[in-house]
Amino acid sequence: MSRLLAILLAVSCAFAAYHITVQRGFVNPYPVVCDLVAEKIFLEDEQVRKWKRTCHRRSRLVTPYSPKKLVIKDINNVLGLLNVSHLEVYDSSEVKSIWRGEALETGIESEFVDSELVIFKLHPKSPAAMQGLRKGDVIKSINGDQPNPWEAQTESGTYTIERGKETHTFDIKATNITRSEGVTFEKLKNNAAVIQIPSFRADFFKDEKIKELETKLKDVRRLVVDLRGNVGGNFVAGLRFLSLVMCTPEEVGRLIKPRFAKDNSAELPNDLRDEKQLEILDQHREVILKTFKQNECYRGDVRVLVDGKTSSVAELVAQALKEFRKAPLLGSPSRGQLLVGVWYPLSEVGPGVEISIPEALYLSHKKHRIEGNGVELDRVLYYNLSEMQAGIDSWVKKALD
Repeated sequence: MSRLLAILLAVSCAFAAYHITVQRGFVNPYPVVCDLVAEKIFLEDEQVRKWKRTCHRRSRLVTPYSPKKLVIKDINNVLGLLNVSHLEVYDSSEVKSIWRGEALETGIESEFVDSELVIFKLHPKSPAAMQGLRKGDVIKSINGDQPNPWEAQTESGTYTIERGKETHTFDIKATNITRSEGVTFEKLKNNAAVIQIPSFRADFFKDEKIKELETKLKDVRRLVVDLRGNVGGNFVAGLRFLSLVMCTPEEVGRLIKPRFAKDNSAELPNDLRDEKQLEILDQHREVILKTFKQNECYRGDVRVLVDGKTSSVAELVAQALKEFRKAPLLGSPSRGQLLVGVWYPLSEVGPGVEISIPEALYLSHKKHRIEGNGVELDRVLYYNLSEMQAGIDSWVKKALD
């Protein structure tokens, strides 16, 4: 009996020591997030003060035993109360995969057309492409269930495909694929062309890439700039593209930090390095975004395609083409997310966890605020199912009509 009591006492002491150690080493991440966001975010003081009080009240619910995933989810819910883009906590396994060009995917990009999920694009050497799926195929089901674009992009299993009057099944396994996609240029009849820009990654717009585009644009009279699905990227990359089609250096807009202490400004230099751009932003209240002098310039007709995934720098480019080149913006309303998010580590939550805080907003040359509004769309377009199944892009066809 005495031995049993001794064992129970030892276990109780160890248990108590463990909990004391956990509690002593615990740092509640919530107050850190509340204070950092309140200090850095671009919003007005009164709105931020009210939110900060709510944030600190919420922090009282966190304990040393709260799971990391649950804490991140709850913090993001509180951040969502501010209703701005580029404000979110991410785990390292999920951060910035688009800029690395890596993701666990099937390689399918699809959209609903007349209630049918149609494959718009297949990434080369992806699982779906290797299995024989084609652009224009209609996905009828995934693992027997009604499909959606996100599941088609990420879910492994049995895909039932309708191709013309035939039905096929394919077994697709999502894998880590590397997106090798870059800017594509397609020459069409009557001196027309389509340039598709999947994102404004810096490596897509290095000097040699710009020279290639200069050469390709020489004989083009009508140009469709396809920004569908483009979630943005590097500011200078966007300015370099604009410089190809705007024949003189122009101020297309400004990044503004309303809460910055100094009243100073600087022009963003023609430097693709993210760290250089962040350095300029960090030191100035306003950063002027101006196109650069270009040896060759495209002077023909321009039309722009945008959709609900078009955001950030892609929206900046689209709006600038409208304001300076009178380019009609066609498609569906863009996402309306153009703020400058700066990354900060959140070691209090866990290793590799970061928070993005929007510190600057963007105003175009004509003072149009894209955040929360999107670009100024000229015409809404709709896809035609029979054309898409035949491999004809309805929106490109309508843009050139």
